Amino acid sequence: MLPPAHIEFTWAGLSLLQRQAGLFPEADYRLAALAAVLPDLIDKPLATFVLTNANAALLFGHTALLHGGVWLAAAASGNLHRSLPYLVAFSGHLVADRMWGFADTLLWPLRGRNFHQWKHVGSPQAILAAYLKIVAEEPLLPTFEAIGAALLVWFVLDRQLYQRKQFSDFIRKGVAGGKLQVAGRK
Repeated sequence: MLPPAHIEFTWAGLSLLQRQAGLFPEADYRLAALAAVLPDLIDKPLATFVLTNANAALLFGHTALLHGGVWLAAAASGNLHRSLPYLVAFSGHLVADRMWGFADTLLWPLRGRNFHQWKHVGSPQAILAAYLKIVAEEPLLPTFEAIGAALLVWFVLDRQLYQRKQFSDFIRKGVAGGKLQVAGRK
């Protein structure tokens, strides 16, 4: 999944949790978006500029080791409940990327010292070419991106982000306004 869809699915899921279950009313949508793409923000610069000969774009940010460590750190800090929407967005990235198909990375270092081998992505041009090729060759990817775009439209309409105040609050405070009424409550 590409970064926009990670964010779109995360925002839609968080909005549904807020509306349907009344969960995480104080969640910051800006932080949720950051958490949703954090594995890529860690790995893509590493693959492009640091580990240029790794022939991999899924690195440390996509490992169960890092995700487990982040969850343990949140639990140890006593902030697990407050951190939960961001932890779910962060680790939901692994599900959205279908990491069970990339076990060498997901289970690193238990399956060896190498990450899942893909292709050379050790320069900005190489990573762009690799992603353009995968968009063309992987039929699920454009489908998920289209679903993500539809979810974004729903989210904007549902939360009335087309109105100046709601949009301003969303950008400045990370809150998604609109007529937030939890299902089954008045």
